[in-house]
Amino acid sequence: MTGDAPDRGSAAPPIRVTGLRTEFGDTLIHDDLNLDVKAGEILGLVGGSGSGKSVLLNTILGLKTPDAGKVELFGHDIQEGGERDEVERRIGVLFQNGALFSALTVQENVEAPFLEHSDLPMELVGKLAALKIKLAGLPEDAGAKKPAELSGGMRKRAGIARAIALDPALLFLDEPTSGLDPIAANEFDELIRTLRDALGLTVFLITHDLDTLHAICDRVAVLAERKVIAVAPVEDLERSEHPWVRDFFQGPRGRAAQRTYN
Repeated sequence: MTGDAPDRGSAAPPIRVTGLRTEFGDTLIHDDLNLDVKAGEILGLVGGSGSGKSVLLNTILGLKTPDAGKVELFGHDIQEGGERDEVERRIGVLFQNGALFSALTVQENVEAPFLEHSDLPMELVGKLAALKIKLAGLPEDAGAKKPAELSGGMRKRAGIARAIALDPALLFLDEPTSGLDPIAANEFDELIRTLRDALGLTVFLITHDLDTLHAICDRVAVLAERKVIAVAPVEDLERSEHPWVRDFFQGPRGRAAQRTYN
């Protein structure tokens, strides 16, 4: 478990969700959901299958329009188009499958955001992309490889390199350790914490990995009953009397994680 997230003053939080309601047809997914994410923290989001974790992520990213309520990033309503481009430049995203272009090399994948959002000369773009690849912990020869030539852990790192290409303030991760063996998952957790500390990132991650929650998350938000029912450090949630929270953190896997990190 990390220490408290840095205090960044009284500015608007990087993420603020207020009174969110989302629906798919006649199915109500979220109702009066509220969540603030503090600057500089790593916040984990957990919830049962069908609780709407991915829907919430897509709504925060502006990929789904809320049926009611508001999502603000850095104090700006994401549904208002005026500053949307500027807000998008301040966020990086790693989806569960990595979402790399299979026909491009790792270097070309990391160069893509620069080519889309800047007018930098190609020589500088190449140098910056190589720096991001190094920051993501990839070996020097990884840039010339296609995603299919990399291991699962290396593909995740390549996705991180592209996500941090434009020096975002806010990083979104969807099940970042899914599909990784325990050693690779631990190394990836350490990478996220190192990047947070080195780059001053705020990190919002969806995960069901109890080791990740214990190892790097400052706080954990619990999604249940169509809303966020708790936001607290892991050690506080372990004492919760809510049935789902208790089963998640006090089940066999939860107890094993406690023994490792407590």
